[in-house]
Amino acid sequence: MIPLAALVATLASALLHAGWNLFLKGSAGDRLVDLAVLGLGGSLFGAGLIALFGAPAPAAWPFILASSAIHLVYWTALTRGYAAGDMSHVYTIARGIAPALVTLGAVLAAGEVPGGGQGLGIAAISAGVMLVGVNRRAPVAATGWALLTGAAIAGYSLVDALGVRANGDVFSYKGWGAIFTFLPISLFVIARRGPARFAALAAGRWRVGMIAGAVSSAGFMLVLWAQMRAPIGPITALRETSVLFGAALAALLLKEQVGGRRWAGALVVCAGAMLIGLG
Repeated sequence: MIPLAALVATLASALLHAGWNLFLKGSAGDRLVDLAVLGLGGSLFGAGLIALFGAPAPAAWPFILASSAIHLVYWTALTRGYAAGDMSHVYTIARGIAPALVTLGAVLAAGEVPGGGQGLGIAAISAGVMLVGVNRRAPVAATGWALLTGAAIAGYSLVDALGVRANGDVFSYKGWGAIFTFLPISLFVIARRGPARFAALAAGRWRVGMIAGAVSSAGFMLVLWAQMRAPIGPITALRETSVLFGAALAALLLKEQVGGRRWAGALVVCAGAMLIGLG
């Protein structure tokens, strides 16, 4: 059974994660510029942690660097997916396939073998993804980018979970992890757009974007904190209740058409995540 504190931290992270994805999908301008602004906010959050908690242990650096590389794939696939299709479609598939992949990785890397309830949860998540993903109206490109996003999520989730355990402290790990995760993509976009054009394109979006970036870092830090106190697979799966938050926010605030099939898929994915997390 997951400790109550870890459970609460993970569910809070799920809500925060859906919130910053709403900002990125809801962009009315240059989505890469919005991503760069978000990255600057995440980097500042990391800088604050570094000032307070210092550097991680030497054993943590390979994990931080590997996670940074995987995040570059994640950011690229996520922004391409949101450009190609609805948030409720892309977000649900991406988050839905990650728990099964992370659970498999945790078996191989950490010897954390799932129980019977977790196996049922994996099956439920697969069924939920099929309900959402097998949609003749969904662009093939959006589904493809969503699958790549999900694979990247699984990759960095496992790497960071192992890394924070090697470090023994979530704050110094996440401080430097945030810098290496966010700053490269932000600097790349600024260089590509040019500083003056970047500033013009980002005008009016700075405050909300910087807050979204800080929220993103804080939300993932909560998951890492929980993974130091509970098995990796269940915590990662439990975080995927964010698909339900994401579908609801997309319907309420973005006015996306979330039909019965997608709602059913989101709910089944959520139920599967709960089975894995509590099994």
